[in-house]
Amino acid sequence: METSDSDKALGKCSFEDALDISGFGKYNYGMLSVCCLLILQMYIDIFGLSVLLPSVSCDMDLTTNDQGLLCAVPLIGIMVSSYAWGLCADTLGRRKTMIIAMPIGLLLTLATSIAPNFTSLCLLKLLSAGFSSAANASAFVLLGETVPRERRSRFMFLMASATMVGQLIISLPALPVFSLKFHIYVPWLSIEYRPWRLLMQILCIPGGLGLIGIVLLEESPKFLLSKGLEQRALDVLKKMFHSNTGLHYDNYPVKTLHLEKSELKNSTNSGSFFRHMWNQTAPLFKPPLLKNSLILYFILLSAYMTSTGFTMWVPSMTNAYFNGGDTTGKTFCEVLTASIAVTSTKHDNFTSSINKDCDHVIQPLTLYAVMVYSGLCGTLNLLLTFVVGPLGRKKTTLLVFIVCITCGVVLMFIRVPMLSILMFYMFPYVALILGNINSYLVELNPTYLRGMATCLSVVVARGFGFASVQLIGRLLVANCEPMIAGYIVIVILGLITACFLPPDVKNIAHTTK
Repeated sequence: METSDSDKALGKCSFEDALDISGFGKYNYGMLSVCCLLILQMYIDIFGLSVLLPSVSCDMDLTTNDQGLLCAVPLIGIMVSSYAWGLCADTLGRRKTMIIAMPIGLLLTLATSIAPNFTSLCLLKLLSAGFSSAANASAFVLLGETVPRERRSRFMFLMASATMVGQLIISLPALPVFSLKFHIYVPWLSIEYRPWRLLMQILCIPGGLGLIGIVLLEESPKFLLSKGLEQRALDVLKKMFHSNTGLHYDNYPVKTLHLEKSELKNSTNSGSFFRHMWNQTAPLFKPPLLKNSLILYFILLSAYMTSTGFTMWVPSMTNAYFNGGDTTGKTFCEVLTASIAVTSTKHDNFTSSINKDCDHVIQPLTLYAVMVYSGLCGTLNLLLTFVVGPLGRKKTTLLVFIVCITCGVVLMFIRVPMLSILMFYMFPYVALILGNINSYLVELNPTYLRGMATCLSVVVARGFGFASVQLIGRLLVANCEPMIAGYIVIVILGLITACFLPPDVKNIAHTTK
């Protein structure tokens, strides 16, 4: 329902109009920065061990199966907890959910850095990732509800960039830290304190900064309004107006806000906990939301089964590739499987867990390559923020799928070493659809379901990502070529499904709010 000119003159506005009037500036950039830091902390929690894995594996004498489980454990934590965080985000608030969960996640990450054995490492990582996943259920929605609709898609892409550069942020401090060589025995913890433990502690800094920022910012005004807290929502909009324009709070012209009836549905907490969970979930899989939900979640399934599965193994596979000796005239799979066989033989010859050299297991060239992989992904995502406007979200999504499928097919046959690595890195970049899909999830669902819709996307993405990490670990050595071919088929199915996305409509958020 549009707001008439006479209503605007009397200070009566729909929420989207009121948000536009609040301006665009410092507050929005501050919210973007804080949400990026928090979502980055979550991704560091997920992918941090993938970069540290060769060193951790050497230190704790892990088998290939152990490594696969350790990579997958954070995905289990996120998959199990995301549903609860989505419910919290839709009932308690987006900001409050992160203020509760993220400090606990950081403390558990610090505890993980001093885990004495494989079992405790897995358990603590499971818990830390579970709490950190609150950022995914809340941060995307919080940002989407505080940015004017005209710039919303671009900001969602910018925030998605934070998810793409996680391994770059990990690798930057990893280079100086892994150049150190020390192992200090700590008897009361029964651990050897090595560089990888120090690095894990350093990687808590982004989350700490994000926590400080979220305390200084406000709750989503749209969430407050959907709960009937109109005056609080107006107060937040006034603060945004003051921060963005520099004008006094009293100059904000809006006096009364309203939402569409669909946005206010189910705002009470009557009934049992499980009934409330059902009420927050079932509407997503009933008309009129059913079709879009199935399309979006299947696209996420195909994209993240590929991107998460391979990204978890990128550091280890890159390290193995660079240790593969002669690469002339060989495909990526031929070099990789030969290298893994040699590395496994060397690992079996280790006899002393204390005196062995676990500080230089990761080659600096591997870290540089991982930085290129992550940095290039983030750069491409930033470029897409400029493409999505003129091209449209649907066409941009299709373009990403087509490019990644092409790279996967070329990877199967090319025999030029550096091009093989480049194609291997480009294939998982199907994750670049994240900004678009999260934008669709926020804009095509009513306010009271957005946190749940976003968290269910995490359950789908990370659930199949977990399965994918295990699958790649088991098929990598003996069935590399069929495995990659299978993933190409999965991405092709995602491309076909993306053809059924809703057509791009200017200011779609305004028409669905």
